[in-house]
Amino acid sequence: MAIDIFTEESIICDKTAYKYYRTPPRFLEACPPLHLYSRDPRYYTLRKEPLVTEVLGTPLHVITDSAQKRSHGVTLRFHVIDRELLRGCIRETLHGFHVASPELTLFTLSRTLTFNQLVMAMYEMCGRFTLYEPSEALSNELFIRHATDVHDGWSCVSSEDGKPSKLWTRPPLTNLSTLRDFAARIKGVRGHKLFERALDCVSGMTASPLEAQISMLLWMDPALGGQGYQHFENNYLVKYSHGAGILTGKPGAEIDLRVVSPADTREWMLECQGKIVHDRVGAGTKDALRATALQAMGHGVTLITSDQLRDQHKFAVLLMLLSEKLGIVWPNKTSRQLIAENNLRADIFGDWLGLTREPTAQELKKRRLDNKARRKPGHFTKRKKATNGSGKDKNTQMRG
Repeated sequence: MAIDIFTEESIICDKTAYKYYRTPPRFLEACPPLHLYSRDPRYYTLRKEPLVTEVLGTPLHVITDSAQKRSHGVTLRFHVIDRELLRGCIRETLHGFHVASPELTLFTLSRTLTFNQLVMAMYEMCGRFTLYEPSEALSNELFIRHATDVHDGWSCVSSEDGKPSKLWTRPPLTNLSTLRDFAARIKGVRGHKLFERALDCVSGMTASPLEAQISMLLWMDPALGGQGYQHFENNYLVKYSHGAGILTGKPGAEIDLRVVSPADTREWMLECQGKIVHDRVGAGTKDALRATALQAMGHGVTLITSDQLRDQHKFAVLLMLLSEKLGIVWPNKTSRQLIAENNLRADIFGDWLGLTREPTAQELKKRRLDNKARRKPGHFTKRKKATNGSGKDKNTQMRG
């Protein structure tokens, strides 16, 4: 529920809010309410709260509207946010405090994450997935409560051996339209340009980290390490023909990526086979049946794996396939663009779960300098997504 109040030391933001949004409700409910005690100067009680020790961690990132309260303490770290910006961007929780909205959380994260990591966080919050690993104490608490299988809209994806993984599915926390409205609202606020440019790098809603990774590799500007290709659509809905429906037992399918030619005359489907999501017993058979159904309807489809994306030589083969099927000519990258691609790969194929990790002072300084450079005019060209994932854009560095 959105509220329009400001309560000193009771609004969490930045990485603390990110951890909160990553935590399945069943684990939050297993912890007693938390109070950010203003009468506890050493925060002795606060540091022992289960919600802090098992979920949020320290330091707790909280919002203030007074520059005099800015601090980087071990327990609390204050972020100065103008009171007017908070209106409509604060949500009440059932856990004794308030939390910045997903949009405001991403904006505060832009001050501590790398640019690529900010884009990753945007994909996650706009997507139907998250990364979460409960503590042993919380897992045991849920087992005691017989609450391991509650219906809260969140589902843990099983790994190959049937054990719980770190990947969870859940409804999207926000969407691109809401983020764009928020970006328009913060015009003139320090950091808004970086936020807007990161938002330009998000192609759409994805359902897994693998889908986000290939989207970033294809969509992001070559100056940022991507291919700069705009003509595709995430989670494209296909209605099955009668025969395809009989084969799969489904009325239709949601295709991970529909890539179209620059002239919108040809298309090709990409289906992601994430190691965790798709390599379970029976999943391979379902994927094969769906691919066969699509091919029976005349759709070209390629199944891609994480290994194909991680290996640059195998990824080059995928680009060659798209080039052949869609008539795409991929321009040669400059040395600076190749360095940017290596940096992008290091981020997106790194520890996605670790986005909530507190950076060291040296890491934070380096990130701020890098993000400051990205805020300068002309660092890279602003791009807009073509309608329905197709059409031409004068800034796209592709030729059909």
